[in-house]
Amino acid sequence: MRGRRLVQISVSSWPQPAALPRRTFRSSTTSAANSASAGGLDITGHPTHSTSTVPGPNGLPSRSEILRRLGRSSRDRQYDVVVIGGGATGTGSALDAASRGMSVACLERGDFGGETSSRSTKLIWAGIRYLATASVSILSPRLLTAPVETMREFLGEIKMVMNCHRERRYMTSKQRHLTNWVPIAVPFSSWHVSPPPFNHWLFGFFPVLAPLVFKIYDGMSAFTCPPSYVMGKAKTRRMFPQLSNQDIKYCAVFFEAQHNDARTNVAIALSAAESGADIANYVEMKGILWDDKGRAAGVRAKDRMTGKEMDVWAKRIVFAGGPFTDKLRRMEHCGSTGSDDIAANKGGEDTELSTDGGDAGNGYMIPAVSGAAGTHVVLPGYYCPNNIGLLDYNTSDGRFLFFLPWQKHTLVGTTDTKSGAKTLPTPPEDEIQWLLNECGKYLSRDLRVRRSDVLSAWQGWRPLAADPHAPPRRTSVPRPRNQRESRHRHPLHCGGKVDDMEGDG
Repeated sequence: MRGRRLVQISVSSWPQPAALPRRTFRSSTTSAANSASAGGLDITGHPTHSTSTVPGPNGLPSRSEILRRLGRSSRDRQYDVVVIGGGATGTGSALDAASRGMSVACLERGDFGGETSSRSTKLIWAGIRYLATASVSILSPRLLTAPVETMREFLGEIKMVMNCHRERRYMTSKQRHLTNWVPIAVPFSSWHVSPPPFNHWLFGFFPVLAPLVFKIYDGMSAFTCPPSYVMGKAKTRRMFPQLSNQDIKYCAVFFEAQHNDARTNVAIALSAAESGADIANYVEMKGILWDDKGRAAGVRAKDRMTGKEMDVWAKRIVFAGGPFTDKLRRMEHCGSTGSDDIAANKGGEDTELSTDGGDAGNGYMIPAVSGAAGTHVVLPGYYCPNNIGLLDYNTSDGRFLFFLPWQKHTLVGTTDTKSGAKTLPTPPEDEIQWLLNECGKYLSRDLRVRRSDVLSAWQGWRPLAADPHAPPRRTSVPRPRNQRESRHRHPLHCGGKVDDMEGDG
């Protein structure tokens, strides 16, 4: 992908087909069994009438043509790689492989960017929070009690942050049609914070250290980003009149990159198709294909638009399901075919699987990915200036909270709650209320956020990877290395940050 410019998306570049039959979708009030098996996907991708073939964008094959190519694969006519998952990580893996001359198939069970890749804070974040956590680890007493492990964790975090800076720099310079810089202000109302952020005494002095920290942060990008700066009390009050009731000392301002995450995802998918990958949405993996030697050799897939199943044979399988990756691993681990529970394993038997750990050779599968749910809300634009955002670096529970200008509105997020990933979730009301309560800290008494001010809300799951083959107490994996191999040595590419996508691919 290095050196390539992602396809620019323009409605005018799409050929206009003749009148198409009107699509109607099945109601979400299907049977409970079907709803549970589809995992929330039952309300999408099921037209009740056959549809005409819609041409692809100029120079790219139509979806129908791609499905015909997928169906023509066989034991003797295999793809080099089949990627399961069409988020930023999956499509990025497909683009990387196709750019290297491999024959690639990429299958997405929903729409591109339908899950985590469209439910972010819209930042290409270089990871200033991870710079802080790395500093906490190296300044902790563990440096004396476990120096080797502490240094390993510190270097892993720093390496991740440096990689994020490199990829952010690349994306903002090469993909200017997809990205922009946004200044983010950090207001300080005192010179010392108590209790200190990250529970470390040094960060109690962050109001004093912030300008220096942000200059170091600029330097990690080789000063290619707009420079951080200090904004005085008077200018802060003019810029943020909603802070007028607070005794603001000053604001430190740094820059992050911003993008439309779903549009970036679709651009990567189009670029992968342009490079020769056969990439299709609404095609769900239903099971694993096995060769005569008992090795995984492809996947059984289902076109969710028509219900037709096909076998996609490949030399390698890449699981890029984000927080849903363990579900894909289960299909390989014990031969289960997923939601429809049709046997397609080596012995034709359907086995139970425990994810509680244990001996993988005795039918257990140690989890490789857990999920952290993040909720965001969209408020009217008058809650934030249209050209600068705001960061609360020390919320009531220690999270980072962003107030960002987004398409003439205000985007607020995110929460961070460990839980199992769900498809098409409804944001929990308690998390929406928590966000609104935190907003109140940065608003004057005359400007109260009401529940009715919430114009939109969404929840997405970030994948948190762990190495299932690691020894006890050493299972964590830094985000830029969210890559492992499954039981049959197929890569697991869990993702987690869009600016890790290309480096991981």
